[in-house]
Amino acid sequence: MEGNEYTKGLWKSCLTITNLGQQCDSVQCPQSEGGTRSYCSKILAARAFVTLACIFSGISAVLLFITVPINDNGKQILLMAGRGLAFVCLIMGIIGVAVGINVTTETTLEIKLNWGASAILGIIAIILNFCGAVASVIIK
Repeated sequence: MEGNEYTKGLWKSCLTITNLGQQCDSVQCPQSEGGTRSYCSKILAARAFVTLACIFSGISAVLLFITVPINDNGKQILLMAGRGLAFVCLIMGIIGVAVGINVTTETTLEIKLNWGASAILGIIAIILNFCGAVASVIIK
């Protein structure tokens, strides 16, 4: 098994076999009881939180950029909404990435699992999201 690699994420899992190539499949949630139900719940929760964090961060950025040229009373409402969404997506991102890392590295087998690029990018995204949330507080 030297040189073979198995990767698992929130949406796909892939098996790479030396000299044969890579086979990827979508992560499916079977409708069974027991341990797989907990696994499926975690996968679906991580997907939902990460997806909502991405959507809300985009909306927050648009709201904060719209407030720059506005000079009337509506500016305060947009600014507060943008700030609120910045912190909401920070919290959702933290939850989504934490659950996602947990569920993709959790195993009952005696195998060594490493964090992949997506886990590291998720952590970097949380750091950038934190910086954006702090910056949104500074905007006047």
